[in-house]
Formats: sequence, structure tokens, C-alpha cells
Amino acid sequence: MNGRMKRVQEAIKREVSVILQEEINDPRVKGVTVTGVEMTRDLKLAKVFYILPSSSSALSAEEKKDAEKGLKSAAGFIRGEIGRRVPMKFIPQISFREDTLDEKKRTLNDVFEEIEKEHREKA
Repeated sequence: MNGRMKRVQEAIKREVSVILQEEINDPRVKGVTVTGVEMTRDLKLAKVFYILPSSSSALSAEEKKDAEKGLKSAAGFIRGEIGRRVPMKFIPQISFREDTLDEKKRTLNDVFEEIEKEHREKA
């Protein structure tokens, strides 16, 4: 990945975060945190990765779907705001993806704790 792409990804990440926190009044997306952005080589598509609030393990599948719908409905507005804030020849299409890295970390930590517990029991 070249330096320009990294700068564009960081700029979009920063601006999407600010827009979600300060300008989107949809209660479905309150507390959503942007964790990263991946761009296509031509910079015409941006995948924005997000996590739900820290109590996300307590969120139902319906609440997660509502957050996804809220982000999808805000994508056009966010794209327009990025066009005004980030100087680019083409404004990328925005798509949102839930970042599952935290879930994977928790699962691995659970596995390691179980192994450690079994190891202590054998000793």
C-alpha cells in the first residue's frame, strides 16, 4: 500500500468518526466506533469497519441489524460530507462492515484461559 492510500484511508476514517459522533442523530448508530478503512486501488470504494458500543455482547441480533441499517442509511450523507471535507478527485462509495476482530480476540482469550485452567488442574 502506498503512502497516498494510507493518508486517504486515515482521512476518511477520521472524518467518518467525526460525522458519526457529531452530525448523525440516528439513535441506531450512537456509540459506533470506526476502527479502520480499506480502499480499493482506484480509491473509488471505501469499506469502513466499525464496532458497536462496549456492551455489544449484550446487544441482540435485532439491535445489531438496526445499527447496520442506520449506518447504511447514513452512507449517502457521510459520502457527501467526505466530499466537502477531504480534497479528492473522486468521492468513494462508502460501505460499512462490522469489525469482528474483538470477537475473535475474546474467543481466543477464552480458549487460552481454558487451556491454562486445564494445565493448573493437571499440575
